[in-house]
Amino acid sequence: MKHPIHPMLVHFPIATWFLATMADIASLFTNEQVGWVAGVLLIIGTITALLAMMTGLLELGKIDQQSPALKIANQHMVLMMISWSFYAVSLFLRLNGTHLEQPGLMAISFSIMGFIFLCSAGWMGGKLVYEHGVGIQHLKKENLN
Repeated sequence: MKHPIHPMLVHFPIATWFLATMADIASLFTNEQVGWVAGVLLIIGTITALLAMMTGLLELGKIDQQSPALKIANQHMVLMMISWSFYAVSLFLRLNGTHLEQPGLMAISFSIMGFIFLCSAGWMGGKLVYEHGVGIQHLKKENLN
């Protein structure tokens, strides 16, 4: 496949984790069960992030070892693994067996830390694409006609 799969998959964990973090913050100010919604979103985000990380690892292998983009790609990968870890801990802190409970302050704190690392990782991913052209095919003029 010529088009990398990683950029297609990253939107799912980003969206679900963002919404989970917002629901966690909202749960601090309301008596509603939005914390349960955050838990469901964390499950979806944690699973889809594993798929995105696997495809990202495949894309990492395509970067030239001499490219300055490789250092940024490795930073992106480490930040993303840290973010995943924070979100996974947040998820496990709200599990009671197989049931989700309202999150405690510790679970919400881990969710917020995951979001901070998610934003940093996303910034690095943007640098890879927009500054270094990673994953972008440059078409020759004759291919455009």
